[in-house]
Amino acid sequence: MRNVGIIGIGYTPVFVSKRKDVNIPEMISEAVDAGFENTGLTPADIDAMIFGNMHTFEGVNMPHLWSAEHIRSLGKPVMRIATGGTTGMAAFHAGYYHVASGMADVVMVVTYEKHSEGDAQVGLMGIITPEIMTMLAAGIDVTGGSGMGAIGGGSAGGISFQASSYLYHSGAGIEHIDAQAALERRNAAKNPYAHLKDPEATAEKIAKTPLVSWPIRFGHICPTTDGATVCILASEEKAAKLADKVAWVLSVANCASDATTANLIESQITDPAEHLPAIIASKQAYERAGIQDPKKEIDYVEIYNGFAHQALMYLEKIGMCEVGEAHKLQEAGELEMNGRMPVNASGGVVSTNAIGTSAMNRVTEAALQILGQAGEHQVEKDVHKALAHGWGGMMQYVTITILGDKPKKM
Repeated sequence: MRNVGIIGIGYTPVFVSKRKDVNIPEMISEAVDAGFENTGLTPADIDAMIFGNMHTFEGVNMPHLWSAEHIRSLGKPVMRIATGGTTGMAAFHAGYYHVASGMADVVMVVTYEKHSEGDAQVGLMGIITPEIMTMLAAGIDVTGGSGMGAIGGGSAGGISFQASSYLYHSGAGIEHIDAQAALERRNAAKNPYAHLKDPEATAEKIAKTPLVSWPIRFGHICPTTDGATVCILASEEKAAKLADKVAWVLSVANCASDATTANLIESQITDPAEHLPAIIASKQAYERAGIQDPKKEIDYVEIYNGFAHQALMYLEKIGMCEVGEAHKLQEAGELEMNGRMPVNASGGVVSTNAIGTSAMNRVTEAALQILGQAGEHQVEKDVHKALAHGWGGMMQYVTITILGDKPKKM
């Protein structure tokens, strides 16, 4: 396996609710052009492309073909990835393996979502329908108290079970979820590519937003966002020729369990806050990166948190602190941009959620911190190693990427 580094990143100019000025291929091309402009590369320099977005969300069956001219992929091998919320990082991992294996020297990963041209809730039902049909065929009861109750509130309905379980097991309170949402909206105000921004956000302001499904408030929930992101990966030999600064991939890992939808059906995992895949994937990533103590060796963390409590919950699951400690670190100010363990200086998914890009944005934002190119949301400490986390599917997929400022010793 060869060393692989991130040599370029491209974002659409803005991530907002509705990009009425461009269609889907035009919007994607903005990120692709930014990637080329930021690196000085041309389409001729790219050996292969990975393309990712949430299937069913915009109702376009093969967007990688529809967008071929706009992503400059004509005549190049293209792989399409769709794994729910983890799509962005799964696509990044596919790009990594293309280069690490020697299949390609330079790969461009393209991810997007344009929620304003689709219906996320309809899209989610399109994904869950085959599972429901399988349950019915197997004779499983999908009605009543032991059945479909959790899905009644959509994503927030199932997530409320997760948040309730997390609060119970950690000792945290709803006020800590309020505080985490406020922290990340303040961080987002310093990120030009963030969607929901509030430089004056406080826990008290978040606590005044409507309760959706206890303990989830409206202010705890991510937006639906239009946007696209590009990440360019290169082998160590190519990176030395093409880039002055590189964020090196030290390890990647992923894990999946049975679908977890919080008491959705009998005989499956019913506690979505348990999240064994996060525990397993993070341990694999640390081992592959040669990290003995993540609490001391990881300088920065980007958590995929479509809901504010998940930043705290996953810090515990990936071993960045002990169970029940995350909210105490928050109270001590250690999760702030100037803290000992800064988390989601970008504003996180709770502030920006073009779902196809969201998991890869955790990687690109971690890379920007290592490269010292995060602008106003650059954390105060030196970042030598950073971790990016993603989750998706029906809560059962987890992806982990660890980056460093030096290549791994092979």
